[in-house]
Amino acid sequence: MTGSALDVSVVVPTYNRREIVIRSLETLFSQDFSSSRFEIVVVVDGSSDGTAVALQALAPVCGFRVIEQENRGPAAARNTGYRAAKSDLILFLDDDMQCDAGLLSAHFRAHQKLGPVAAFGALFPSSDSKANLASECFKREIGAFHARHLIDPETRWKVTDCVFSNASIPREILVKAGGFDEQFRMREDLELGIRLRESGVRMEYVKDAIAYQHYSKNSSDLLADARAFGTADALFERKHPEQMIEGHLHWLENDSGWKNGMRELMVSSPLLEKCVLAPWCTLGDQFFGFPPIRSVGVRALQIRRRIHWLRGVRGFMNS
Repeated sequence: MTGSALDVSVVVPTYNRREIVIRSLETLFSQDFSSSRFEIVVVVDGSSDGTAVALQALAPVCGFRVIEQENRGPAAARNTGYRAAKSDLILFLDDDMQCDAGLLSAHFRAHQKLGPVAAFGALFPSSDSKANLASECFKREIGAFHARHLIDPETRWKVTDCVFSNASIPREILVKAGGFDEQFRMREDLELGIRLRESGVRMEYVKDAIAYQHYSKNSSDLLADARAFGTADALFERKHPEQMIEGHLHWLENDSGWKNGMRELMVSSPLLEKCVLAPWCTLGDQFFGFPPIRSVGVRALQIRRRIHWLRGVRGFMNS
């Protein structure tokens, strides 16, 4: 325990997104939570776009610190942030989250009511996010759980929903778990979630702790992410071979033979993937307002992401 009078320390890791993180911080400066009760710790993870200088020019209403470090990834940035934080309750936010005015209050109330838990808030795309195939994938995948929960509050929580883009957890639990594993450049939040679950920590969904993600990625970004996720999933399998994670390496075992054959052909032939699938992605973005073409484009992008994901898995296993 730190003995601090602060109720919440907000940790925001950022990398080369100067304007986006400033917009996100402005929503934190406008919380309905007393400014004397929280601080913000921004960890600039090796940015080269002038982020640190721009942050120092802000006029925060609460305790505010900027920590610079060499680029080591989100796991390391989050570890740096929570270790420097003064409060016993840590709230992790990504740098592209536009926060509802009641977000801090909702997280704090949840811990007052529920005790020592890992609390995950709601994530929705912001109104100014790009309308493209990438943002549509976000809505259908990460955003789908949160959208379903609005309709049915009994929607089942899965360990794969452990995303620390908007999540709070007592410092004591983080310290005991050893924080995030800095080997992981992706899946670091799922990997921590697995260890927390195994140690008996309860996961709770806080539906009124709402953040809106400014989603600016495009199809190419998602393909690069897919390859990085493949590398991380292979690393995860090596570290936790006993875990059966839905939607990760084990989905390969459930696909039919012809699907495996087509995927293997495209994994080994990037030109074939680009000729067969990439044009549908291009059409999907160009005619995004036409639902049938958009749906075909999304499906083509999802298949391409699985191909790039598998290349990441194979690259790790062969290294």
